[in-house]
Amino acid sequence: MKNVLKVSFVAVALVLTACGASGPGSTLLEMRKKMCDAKDIGPMLEYTAPESQALIGMAAAMFNDPTKGPKLKADLEESCKSKLEVVSEKIDGDTAVVKLNDGKEPTTMKKIDGKWKMVISKK
Repeated sequence: MKNVLKVSFVAVALVLTACGASGPGSTLLEMRKKMCDAKDIGPMLEYTAPESQALIGMAAAMFNDPTKGPKLKADLEESCKSKLEVVSEKIDGDTAVVKLNDGKEPTTMKKIDGKWKMVISKK
């Protein structure tokens, strides 16, 4: 009986961990890790809602620009040195607002085909 309880507890813990790993906040952290590993903002496209991809495309062009790119790359490298954490995550159906500990505005997310994507608007 004890073994059955241990196995059940481990199974529940794994399910809860898996569920938590697919939330909007975890998606942002995963995206940032990929960007830091690549030393490039290209991975953002995979995590961006279709209506926001044009803005990311413009940012990617600036990132690769010979005059603006070095500063943007240095900023990304510096950003990657800090530990990013989810401060809050408010989910309402297929939309969410995620606040990270980076001092920036919260990020709006939208669930598309079962995956959380960033929604970026020009301000």
